[in-house]
Amino acid sequence: MTEYEKLGSGSALLHDAVLVEITRLFGRSFAAVSTVDEIASLPVPVNQALATAEVWRARLGLKRIVVRIEDEKFWDPVWGRLVEPST
Repeated sequence: MTEYEKLGSGSALLHDAVLVEITRLFGRSFAAVSTVDEIASLPVPVNQALATAEVWRARLGLKRIVVRIEDEKFWDPVWGRLVEPST
């Protein structure tokens, strides 16, 4: 199962990561993908955003994918495992 690192709401975007920002709209979860060098994509279904993030991570040589989510109760385990940031 793929693991994604949580990014706190007050945290700055890291230079070694792709950011997937998950939001709720009309009762459904959507996500946008960005990096420090790539402007955020339009919101798409979360599974599509996570797949795009993996492509960007590999293409740009970044270390990880981080997820910013307003409320963890909206995280679907089907997407993978959401873990605390590594220290």
